[in-house]
Amino acid sequence: MQNTRILAALALAGSLLIARGGNAVAGAISPAGLSRIDGLSVIEFVQDKKKSETMKHKVTRIWRNLTGYKFDVACPAFPFALSVTSCTAAGKNRENARAKCQSQHAFCEIRDANR
Repeated sequence: MQNTRILAALALAGSLLIARGGNAVAGAISPAGLSRIDGLSVIEFVQDKKKSETMKHKVTRIWRNLTGYKFDVACPAFPFALSVTSCTAAGKNRENARAKCQSQHAFCEIRDANR
């Protein structure tokens, strides 16, 4: 009896969420509280803006690429998929740099990168 009540409540909640997701009102009325700029909301406009790289950041990035150790980082994103990124770290030796990358990417596999 208890399981059927839970299933009925979940089914009702799911159907309400699906029904709520559709457009119930058709028309050219914009949502209240959102200002529009050329058809885009302010939030979308700010996200598209590129951040300029300062000279200090550029020099640091180039120096790290020249002198640092590079590793491939494979993190589990979903049960069967891996997201692969790279990590560049400086250290006294390769193992010290690998430890820095491991501390930045917990629960990920760190491998040597093919340059």
